[in-house]
Amino acid sequence: MTDAGSAPQPIWPFDIGIVGTGIVGTHQLTREAEEVVRRCRKTFVIDSGYGIPDYLRTLCPDVDELGRLYEPGRDRFWTYRNMAAEVVSAAVAESPVCLATYGHPWVYCHPTSLITRAAPALGLHVEVFPGISAFDTLLVDVGTDIALSGIQMYEATDLLLRRRPIQNDVTCVIWQPTVVGDPTYHAGDYAVEQFLPLQEYLLRFYPDDHEAAIVTTRTYPLTRSTVQRLRLGNLAAELEHAPKVGTLYIPPLSDRPVEDAELLEVMLTAGTESTSS
Repeated sequence: MTDAGSAPQPIWPFDIGIVGTGIVGTHQLTREAEEVVRRCRKTFVIDSGYGIPDYLRTLCPDVDELGRLYEPGRDRFWTYRNMAAEVVSAAVAESPVCLATYGHPWVYCHPTSLITRAAPALGLHVEVFPGISAFDTLLVDVGTDIALSGIQMYEATDLLLRRRPIQNDVTCVIWQPTVVGDPTYHAGDYAVEQFLPLQEYLLRFYPDDHEAAIVTTRTYPLTRSTVQRLRLGNLAAELEHAPKVGTLYIPPLSDRPVEDAELLEVMLTAGTESTSS
């Protein structure tokens, strides 16, 4: 950490600021995130979105792209540890520094967890600021309001490892289905067999003709998101050819009937009285 008198005076008292850059290039970078980057001596970025590194350099002259740490065939966990180590080391040497990461920094961004755990032991203060996540854009892409039936979300590999139960009357979102069962950074294609366990598990809860969708949110301003409709009985074959960043969206199979009739009656009565008054 540097002496407070020589460091830029941050608008927030942090040694490490972690921001989300959103999904669609620079279009979803918030003013708050820009201000954090502007106040930092160095910015690390994990984002291959259109124009992000170049734009960040207009806010902070020292920008380091951490995507260089990915290695084909290597467990992603060790890559994330190296990313976190670089950010923390830079903050120890000369704070404040920033980590700017794709989407939202608390949505499937393991370096955020590693940094926030390690920093206190080194006397570093971390502040995390929100960004637009793939979940936010997914709701727009499929056109749904989660208030209607609620929502449940699982990571594909974790779903299989822990055999997590699925409520088929609630909207279900499965993250990272296109890399299910593979902890490494994999640049090539998978065979259909890679996805069969996920398909078979989901068919425990849904009929094979239940319609779902692989949603791939646009990452460039002038493109469109894709919503690829499919039957769950064909999921493995569809995932074999799907974009690596697709998310699986499964709408409810049916509505759950009301079980608390007494509460419903109270609500209806209250609504009638309010209208009449």
